[in-house]
Amino acid sequence: MNRTADAIVIGGGVMGASIAYHLAQAGVPRVTLLEKKHLCHGGTGKSTAVIRMHYENEPETRLAFASYATYAHFGDVVGGECGFVKAGVLWIVGARDANKLRANVAMHQRVGANARVVTPDEVQSIEPAYRVDDFALAAYEPDSGYADPLLTTFAFAKRAREMGATIREGVGARRVIASDSRVTGVETDDGIIEAPIVIDAAGCWAAPLAKTAGVDVPIVVQRNQVAVLRQPPDLMRQHACTADVSAGMYFRPDGNHATQVGAGAGEDGVDPDGYNQAVDAGFADLAKSKVRQRVPKLERGVFRGGWSGIYDMTPDGKAILDRVGPDGFYLACGFSGTGFKKAPAVGLCLSEWITEGLPRTADLRPFRLSRWAEGQPLVGEHEYGAGGGHFWQSDKEIS
Repeated sequence: MNRTADAIVIGGGVMGASIAYHLAQAGVPRVTLLEKKHLCHGGTGKSTAVIRMHYENEPETRLAFASYATYAHFGDVVGGECGFVKAGVLWIVGARDANKLRANVAMHQRVGANARVVTPDEVQSIEPAYRVDDFALAAYEPDSGYADPLLTTFAFAKRAREMGATIREGVGARRVIASDSRVTGVETDDGIIEAPIVIDAAGCWAAPLAKTAGVDVPIVVQRNQVAVLRQPPDLMRQHACTADVSAGMYFRPDGNHATQVGAGAGEDGVDPDGYNQAVDAGFADLAKSKVRQRVPKLERGVFRGGWSGIYDMTPDGKAILDRVGPDGFYLACGFSGTGFKKAPAVGLCLSEWITEGLPRTADLRPFRLSRWAEGQPLVGEHEYGAGGGHFWQSDKEIS
């Protein structure tokens, strides 16, 4: 194993792979990515990988928008396949959130996203199988959709290798080493690697690693469940990816014949190395009871299994992208379950920051670690329901 590097990226999910790829593309000669298990072992491997621009705050929308072209033209931009399907995205709200949705869509359009407000009748013209008599408005992104999280990560990693990066699977990072307030390397399961730059992109393992660099990161590991329903014969199609604030759930197509459904409150404080990766006994019934409110035909959907994944949740449900602690230490973590769609832009921003001294693609200051101590959490001006976090995890009435 090489004992020196110019930059070490810790974490083999889509974020770490994107950062390694972009650093190598920017000309950093010796990039090493460390993953203690295998690529996509953590949250990325269980991601539903929806590609959307719909957020209630501009900084996240800008990161998602800056990432979109990479997914839409992945073969030309990166090389390889990411599995992008332009299924469209619908964001459905009740009457109390209608004006908020209008304001958010206006912001999305200002950023450059192809988004528009649509009425219930227009939703039915887009998705004839949807029930449309119980909500007020929706936002529609016809160019958005979903991708394959594993294909995407593998492609980033493959291209990083081709440009000279080293991908070390099965090698865990034990601690960040610093001397005289400067990063000097990482102690791994296989010895010390010296490097002046270390990027903590370890997801649900990011906080304990940052602690070894003297940095406290407010991340709670949360388990969330997804059910897969086989569509009945009279529905089978690639419907739009749908976030339904009025019903408290989200769903997306799984190929031409199935639907993935996420709903219910997440389970906080789980062990990322020892959580239940299956779904709970009653989750299939909960998922079906939620999704049939919008797609009645899925009442006859057949439960074909599911899984549980983990989110690295922060207090405001937004990422931490910062340079903190000893000089040369960077954080790219705390994405709270919405990191996949932003991974290309985050990788590019971190590479710009490291090689040029400043991220140019997007302003990362809203994602600084100090925002909570400053009393400035990242909160949108027009957040739905009670605001913050993930609306589908709320037990409160949100219609």
